[in-house]
Amino acid sequence: MTTEVITGCLAGAQFAFRCDAPDLSDYARTHLAPLVVGDTGPPAVTATVRWHDGQPPADRALFSSELPRMERVDRDVYANAEMLWWFRVDDLRDLYLRFTWKNSRLEVEGDFYYRLGNSRGSDRVRRLRHWRRRHLLRQRRFTTLLYYLVYYPCWWWLEETQDLHPIHAAGVRLDSSVVLLGGASGVGKSTLAVALATLPGASLLSDSFVLHNGVEVCAVHEPVLLNSWSRRWLGDQADDLQPIEWRYSLNRRGYHLPPDHLAPQGRCGLLLFPRRAPEVYVRRISSEQAHQRLSASDLIINDLRRYWAYAAILEQLVPGGLMARREAHIGKLAADVPCYELGIAPDATRAVVCETIMRLLPDQRLRVVGKRQ
Repeated sequence: MTTEVITGCLAGAQFAFRCDAPDLSDYARTHLAPLVVGDTGPPAVTATVRWHDGQPPADRALFSSELPRMERVDRDVYANAEMLWWFRVDDLRDLYLRFTWKNSRLEVEGDFYYRLGNSRGSDRVRRLRHWRRRHLLRQRRFTTLLYYLVYYPCWWWLEETQDLHPIHAAGVRLDSSVVLLGGASGVGKSTLAVALATLPGASLLSDSFVLHNGVEVCAVHEPVLLNSWSRRWLGDQADDLQPIEWRYSLNRRGYHLPPDHLAPQGRCGLLLFPRRAPEVYVRRISSEQAHQRLSASDLIINDLRRYWAYAAILEQLVPGGLMARREAHIGKLAADVPCYELGIAPDATRAVVCETIMRLLPDQRLRVVGKRQ
C-alpha cells in the first residue's frame, strides 16, 4: 500500500506511524504536530493502519495462518511468545490489531473496517443516505484511531521500559515547578491550563494527560480543545493559540500553543483539583484523598479506560504488573507534593484564578480559604 511515514517522539518514545488513508494521514500530521520530529533512527514503536471500506472478514483465519497454532487467551485474543492478535478491539469493534514485541521494540499493525451498517446492504443504504456528510463521518474515527495506533502503544512502551505512567491531568510549568490540575472532565482544567501557560515565563506540558513516575512529569502534547465560553474567558490570552481547521465533539475547536509555550517535562510541585463552585476557594486535602481522586478520575475518562484495557491485553504478551506499579506511583505523587481543591466561581475572572495560584507557588503552600465540608 502507498503510505506516508510520520515520525515523532512522545516523552522519549520514538515512533513511526504509517497509514494508507490520505485524509487520516492529513489529520495525523495536524494532530501530532507538536510531537513530529525528523528521522532519529530505529523507532521504539512502529504503527501501521490499513483502512478498509466495508465489512470485516467473517473468518479470522484469513488474517494469519499462525492463528491455529497460537494460544487463545480470550474470546478475541490470541498469543504466542512474540506476537498477539486482538480482534474486535474494546469499544472499536471494527479495529483488529496485531502486536509484535522483540528486542524492546513494539510493532503494531491495525486493520480498520469502516462501515455504517452491520451488513453489506445496510451499509450501502446508509452510505447513500449520508453521502453529503461522508467525510465528516469518517473523521469521527480519526482521533480514536490515533490513540490506538500512536498514543497507547507509546504509553505502554514508556510504562514497560521507563516506568512512566499516564494519568488524566493537565500540567503547566511555572518557574521551576509543575502545577498538575487533576480531576474529571468538564471542570475547566484545559481552560485554566491555557490561562496559566500563556503567562510570561510559563509553558504547557499537557491539558489532558501527563506521564509520571512520582514527582517527575512528562508531557503528552495534543491539540487543546476549547469551547466558545473558554475562549471568551481567556480573553486576549487566546490570541496566541494556533487554530486547527478540524471539527471536534461538544462544539469545541482545537488549538496548538506556539512551541515557546510548550514544555517537555518538569518536577511536580503542586497538585490541584479544580471544581466548579459558587465561590473561589482553596482547601487542603490529604495525600490519601488526592490519590483516590486521581485513580477515580482515571477510570471516568473514556480515553484512559480504553488504555487500561489496551495495556491489560498486552500483559498477555509481556507480563509487567503495570496496574500495581501505576497505583504505587500515584501514591508517591500525592504523598510528595501539597494537594488542594480549587473552587472556581462562575464569575471569577482569569486574573483572580491565576493570581490565587501564582502568588502562592514560590513556597509551595496555599492559604486555606474556608473549611472543608
